[in-house]
Amino acid sequence: MPLFRRAIPLLLAAALAVQARAGVVSSPSGAVFAPPAGAWVGPLSVAFTDPSVAALLPSGLSAPSLESPEALRSAAPLVQSLAQALSVTPEAFARMTPADRKGAIELATEDARDAVRAKAYELAEQARALSKPGRAMDKEGRAELYAAVSRLMEMREHYGPWLDAGGKAAVEEGYSLASAKAWEVRTFLLQSDAGAVADRPARPSAPAPAKPKYRLDPSGTAIKLRADMENNKNGWGQSDLDTLYTGYGFVLRQGGKHRMYYHPVFPQLHETVSRQNDLPPGYAQSALKLLRELERLTAEQGKTEAAPPTGPPATLNLEDLSVLLSQPKERVVKTEPVEEKRRTRAPPAVPSRVAAKTAPEKKAPAPPAITARLAPSAPVAVAPKPEPPAVEAAPQRPASLIERFKSAWSRVKSGSN
Repeated sequence: MPLFRRAIPLLLAAALAVQARAGVVSSPSGAVFAPPAGAWVGPLSVAFTDPSVAALLPSGLSAPSLESPEALRSAAPLVQSLAQALSVTPEAFARMTPADRKGAIELATEDARDAVRAKAYELAEQARALSKPGRAMDKEGRAELYAAVSRLMEMREHYGPWLDAGGKAAVEEGYSLASAKAWEVRTFLLQSDAGAVADRPARPSAPAPAKPKYRLDPSGTAIKLRADMENNKNGWGQSDLDTLYTGYGFVLRQGGKHRMYYHPVFPQLHETVSRQNDLPPGYAQSALKLLRELERLTAEQGKTEAAPPTGPPATLNLEDLSVLLSQPKERVVKTEPVEEKRRTRAPPAVPSRVAAKTAPEKKAPAPPAITARLAPSAPVAVAPKPEPPAVEAAPQRPASLIERFKSAWSRVKSGSN
């Protein structure tokens, strides 16, 4: 019971750190995993001497493997999971009891395996994208290609024990594609720069080591199931597709809502299957298409082996690819000055009508200047205007009797006599 109580905080820390788990965090130098600090050497060496702890680790990790800095790189995924996923410092790890150290390493080992596997498939996919034919290799593209080759080299050299067969195949395929593309770009850059070709002697390319040829050997049940599925693509479930995929050599990885299948020799062949007993016909069509691609890749192995060995040498190092990070020299085209020849040609004849229109207009002569002279003016007598003739008054007619009566009546009414 006391041991269980001491392990509870560690388990809670691991559960809370699932969302913030750092699968792979690149170091400032661009490595896949940051190199472990020297403070981890002592605590890890003590923990690895425990047989129960050593049984949890991948092959190749042991106490003697932590003596040199290069060998310590193999423990980088484990150290990163302890430091980031479980928030354990070297000092706290050294103070743990043997039981607590075993529990922490068990959780960190599982986390490290998932992180390395995820990074292997991510780098393989990046290598396939960078190696596509016709992809432009500008300054940024060359830097990405160089970084991809560097990280795949690191995966092959240090983290192979953390990977399963599918992860190792993905790393090998990604490294083959990325290194071949990087060597192609390097050759082009050196050939385009005559000075660089003269300064750097050509390095003989050694033939790549021959890989064992994959032999497709499906099971009889899978062959019969494939023939039935070719005739009718409806009514198949997850168990049927599992029998078909595993019978043709695919590996199953359990997911949340889906099953994930991938081929260990050709990792580019992968498919997901929903957890249903009555799947849509599209799942059967995708499975049949994937099997035809598997047969094609298997048949092309003979053509690849018969081709002459080309590409990068077997002992490729990053110094050979350093030209990818250099800025290509700009070619300056020297231009000779062109002397201008003097031309003594007569001016072209202009028609009279055009000459008349284009000739400058003649300006009229300016009027003579007027000088102002001030002198007193003589008074001028103005004749008076004649008066108009007088208007004679019209003779008055004597008033009639009625008019005189009206005048008298108006005076009476006004009160006058």
